[in-house]
Amino acid sequence: MMHKVELLAPAGSREAFLGALSAGADAVYLAGQKFGARAYAGNFTEEELALSLREAHLLGRRIYLTVNTLTREEELPELADFVERMYEKGLDGVIVQDLGVIATLRDRCPGLLLHASTQLSVTSAESVRLLKELGVCRVVPARELSLEEMKALKEEGQIEVEAFIHGAMCYCYSGRCLMSGFLGGRSGNRGRCAGTCRLPYRVLDQEGRPAGRDASKKEYYPLSMKDMSVLEILPELMDAGIDSFKIEGRMKKPEYAAGVTAVYRKYIDWFYRWDKEGRRTPWKIEEEDRKWLTSLYIRTEIGTGYYHQDKGRDMLTIGLPGYAGADPVILEEVRKRYLSGLPKLPVRGRAWLYEGKEAVLEAEYQGIRVRVFEGMVTAALKRPVTEEEIKSRLMKTGDTMFLFEALSLDCGENIFIPNGALNALRRGALAALEEKLLEGTYPAERRKDALQARLTGERPLPGKEACPAAPLPLYAMVVTEDQARAAAAAGCAALITDAAPDLARPAGYQGAFYRALPSVFRARDREKILEMMEGCDGLLVRTLEQLQIVKEAGFQGQVLADASIYQWNRAAADFLDGYAGGRVLSWELDRKDLRGLALAGTGQKNILMVYGRVPLMVTANCLKNTEGLCRHREEGFYSLLDRKNKQFPFRTVCSFCYNVIYNSLPISLHQSLQDPVLAGCQALLLSFTDESPEACSRILKAYAALQGAEKGKASFPVTEYTNGHFKKGVL
Repeated sequence: MMHKVELLAPAGSREAFLGALSAGADAVYLAGQKFGARAYAGNFTEEELALSLREAHLLGRRIYLTVNTLTREEELPELADFVERMYEKGLDGVIVQDLGVIATLRDRCPGLLLHASTQLSVTSAESVRLLKELGVCRVVPARELSLEEMKALKEEGQIEVEAFIHGAMCYCYSGRCLMSGFLGGRSGNRGRCAGTCRLPYRVLDQEGRPAGRDASKKEYYPLSMKDMSVLEILPELMDAGIDSFKIEGRMKKPEYAAGVTAVYRKYIDWFYRWDKEGRRTPWKIEEEDRKWLTSLYIRTEIGTGYYHQDKGRDMLTIGLPGYAGADPVILEEVRKRYLSGLPKLPVRGRAWLYEGKEAVLEAEYQGIRVRVFEGMVTAALKRPVTEEEIKSRLMKTGDTMFLFEALSLDCGENIFIPNGALNALRRGALAALEEKLLEGTYPAERRKDALQARLTGERPLPGKEACPAAPLPLYAMVVTEDQARAAAAAGCAALITDAAPDLARPAGYQGAFYRALPSVFRARDREKILEMMEGCDGLLVRTLEQLQIVKEAGFQGQVLADASIYQWNRAAADFLDGYAGGRVLSWELDRKDLRGLALAGTGQKNILMVYGRVPLMVTANCLKNTEGLCRHREEGFYSLLDRKNKQFPFRTVCSFCYNVIYNSLPISLHQSLQDPVLAGCQALLLSFTDESPEACSRILKAYAALQGAEKGKASFPVTEYTNGHFKKGVL
């Protein structure tokens, strides 16, 4: 018997939840009022969630709670308490991004299924091995994986895999997009993405001139991905052994959740029949179903995502990124079929009513049987109650989840029982049956978190007196050979080459020489990564896969975890301490958050980036390729021009086949070098991208001078810069 795939539907509201279940979803993912990656969906109160859990479990379905946002230290106790309350109500699983949240819930809710969100950008079995150590039992891989990569991940990782089959696609690797946060203060990692990839941009060449196929257009959308729909290739995904098919769309209307679920339910069920019969006919999608899907809030153009291609212009909605709207006739049909209430459970019943004895009602569903006694049956003083009246009263199931499909009576003659007693008999039997059906859906054993003291205990922040006692070492990250020579000559304590395997230690340089591994990891690059470990003093790792590879390879040098492996709380920082001797603090945190992570006593493993352009997006699709500008292995910087005439440099990293889009202005914290956050740091990082070698040298020397000078006594050579989120964090 072929493994049965789970059909997983989104629910941004109670109505969407009810529609998804009615349309045949095996499981639903949803969020509470906080901590979910769709903060602007309707979402669920705790009371609604508790009710939804009972309804789903009575139907034999599951609910997964999305707590897939990055979580600040002060928020972690509240999140853990909330999830534990829902766990006690029978919550089946959670979908999580934050490593600290995963570690906390593993201890707090033993037995709760932990699913790694696509926000973790899982791309290979290496990260799966790491996550399994944390207790994760299912991963939602990066959408950028091909079908072959996904099959390899499942086979090598020996873990459940949940894959997207329908809905909107991000241009950036999920979890690696900071554009919304840096442009508008609304972080996608906090569930508040402003959809900046759906805005118009123009591609400019190295001289700042419009370039590529769309150079003559005033407006186009090179970052806007087509929506995904995989009905055409569904058999391939079924054959791959994927465990759960996920429909995107918690922000969309209930008609979308129900209507899309219904179509995929139909074709998944048909696949099993088609397969059992030997696949004698071609796989075919009915035109009516195509129309149905394209009429339910989907973009004007659709594709099959990355399952069979890794990049390309035809994956994008270059001309029009918006939705095609919805057909009111189809919307009304969806409402009529699926949004009028949950399906009822067919119950068979039998009642016994004899004079002088308690009334008895037995209710049975799928072999599960309960028997309830309620109300004394007496002799009729006037008119006896009829069998029709008894049946009518007992079969009124109202707004319960049950419907009597058959009810037999075993009654004496000339009997009487009040209507209130019959109502109580019915209610008691159905309530007892419901509880019987729900047995086993609650955790049988619960224990409090061994880390509760860490969650709630207070650790003092460093005070004003805890300023850096001495200048901190300056680490310089570079992308070109000329920058490397300039940084070395300027006296940086450590030199880091950024995903540039051909760059070597500059001649005569005596400082530490590090290599930054690529911003994303793909299995095809495994051997390159291993080669990059040779001939260097340390590595800057950027993904979970790289953490695991470096550990398994027994690398003997210093390991630093980049800011892309997020640590928003101490639990996440503690986890990283098991893999790395240093960690670059996350770019979206403000000074209060940073101080909390830079406390004295943490071994001063923190590195603060004080200068450089923040990578706003890391992408599998290539902007040069899209615009027909691709030259074989021609790395370097072009830029994107937005509607406000801001330029965002982007780097094509051909050695590892990805793009990085950087912020229009560099961060510079040269005015904050006496801030207490530096007291918990081991070094300061300056990241150079498109700067000239001369600019690299001037900036490094300025930071060296500023650390030893009184405030305002030393000049800084950069006039246009931003403080990033240092003074004001993201929502």
